[in-house]
Amino acid sequence: MAVHTVLSPEIFTRIAETFGLGNVRGVTPIPQGSINTNHRLETDSGRYFVRHTTVRSSEDLRFESALLAHLAAHHFPSPVQLTTREGATFVELAGGRVSVFRWLPGEEKRHPGLTAEHLERLGTELGKLHRDTQSFGGSRENPYSPQVVRGWLVELARHPDTTLSSLSGELEGMLANAESRRQGLEPLGVIHADLFTDNVKWLGDSVGAFFDFEMACREAYGLDLVITLNAWCFDGGQYLPELCRALVRGYQDVRPLAPVERESLFGHALFGAVRFTASRIRDYHLSALPADKLVRKDYRTYLTRARALTAMGPQGYATLLGL
Repeated sequence: MAVHTVLSPEIFTRIAETFGLGNVRGVTPIPQGSINTNHRLETDSGRYFVRHTTVRSSEDLRFESALLAHLAAHHFPSPVQLTTREGATFVELAGGRVSVFRWLPGEEKRHPGLTAEHLERLGTELGKLHRDTQSFGGSRENPYSPQVVRGWLVELARHPDTTLSSLSGELEGMLANAESRRQGLEPLGVIHADLFTDNVKWLGDSVGAFFDFEMACREAYGLDLVITLNAWCFDGGQYLPELCRALVRGYQDVRPLAPVERESLFGHALFGAVRFTASRIRDYHLSALPADKLVRKDYRTYLTRARALTAMGPQGYATLLGL
């Protein structure tokens, strides 16, 4: 999400007509995110989220649409995707593909306003998501696999900025450590893979919806749990044990972790920290977009996580999670 493509007023009129939204009343760019161009669109019939992508393939978008339909059938709180008059879930416009979703009510929560009760409820909803996707037949490979991340690190090693290039070896060592800790026989299913604080809407102190499923893929469920934990349970340069344990407790109330999953959590967490360090360098730190078109995220916050995990090791991580 960001403003990578400038869309004219005429394009939004066409979008409104194509999706049967009525007359356009207002359009607001949304600068948060990394790969898509997003806007809030207001029309006679309401408020909508409009996403324009030049990166994601038709196959990716069809997978996402099928997943959202599956979640809706299971009454899981997720975005409502609109279709055109002909029943299409996206259209080709302005050199990319446009999807439209109903605007989600609610607010986002961040530190210092997060409590153990919030994290337990979040964990419960994540457990429900994984339970519900067990019966989903669609599949998509992880677009940010260890092999992809390793390729990023190879590129980083050649960067002229020595502050960045010098990180490559450290991150490569962490990636190798992470891969050695991940078991190959874990339960797999479709995961969110990007459940950050800005991808959850809250209605009061209850989870209103998960959204932004563009990274969803078939992967280990444990990876999704610790990506979420990395995002929500770290503040002030350290992991917060009370929040970590609340998230895991809420998750296991719905979907208890198998022994092989518990053994792999440290490797998944370290991989996630390396992956988001590297992607934030690529997508934010090195982006040429101006500040009004892209809200940057500091890669060093995830580098700090990766170093903290490396220091504590698998046993320390298990203790942190209360496992």
